[in-house]
Amino acid sequence: MPRRSGAGDVGSWASGEARAWLILALGVVTTGFGVAFAAAAADDHGRISLPNQEISGVLTALGGGIVGAVVSIMVARASDRETLQHMTEVLEDSLTSTLRSHNERLAPVRQLWHHYYVTKLRGQYVWRYERYPLHLSAHVGSLAVEIDVQSDSGHTHKYLVEAFVRHERLTIVSHKAGEEVNVFEEVYPQFDGELSEYFGLGVVRTWDATNIVTKAILSRLPLVSGTEGTLPEGDFAELDRIWELGFKRLNEVLPDCA
Repeated sequence: MPRRSGAGDVGSWASGEARAWLILALGVVTTGFGVAFAAAAADDHGRISLPNQEISGVLTALGGGIVGAVVSIMVARASDRETLQHMTEVLEDSLTSTLRSHNERLAPVRQLWHHYYVTKLRGQYVWRYERYPLHLSAHVGSLAVEIDVQSDSGHTHKYLVEAFVRHERLTIVSHKAGEEVNVFEEVYPQFDGELSEYFGLGVVRTWDATNIVTKAILSRLPLVSGTEGTLPEGDFAELDRIWELGFKRLNEVLPDCA
């Protein structure tokens, strides 16, 4: 027999809404404590000690995570059980990530990026292309998304892509989901969040099982017309040219002393 809606359902929904509002208030208060603690801990010159920065950062991140999770879920009108589950997942992912940054520094990174890099496949260096949908990460103080990576053999692999910012440097770390081997690390030395393209270096274990220091590009728009995966050979020269102009304008690689 189909289940009928009744007073019990309405009461359960209302109870879930009330709890969500209470948790939202807790998030706002926690965030306020973090901001107030930072203000109270500052000396006459506006400086804050490192331990106090950590305390303020944790309070602010925790409060912000609670507020963000509750608001997004209330707008989506999720059920009571889904609400609690979603909140738990967002907070757990945000607070357990080891690659953390100040949340405001991550704002310009939360974009859909077109990612290009050089690797080696069957003895030949090739350019590959993937999309990094970092705008889909709901984490607070960290960025992490899963992407599908297509191999030339037709297989699809799940990769975890994480990003963090230190001063003006953006670092991206990726590896197969559930594994800690064959980690691809990229560093973009000048990341201010205002340009459409950024140029960096990566350390990657190639498809031929060798380690190389390689070229990497992040762009807000596609640079060539190829689809995700290994690009056509006709695109290689153009991407080499773009990287050379963009990276070597402000950086040197492995300079000699002699």
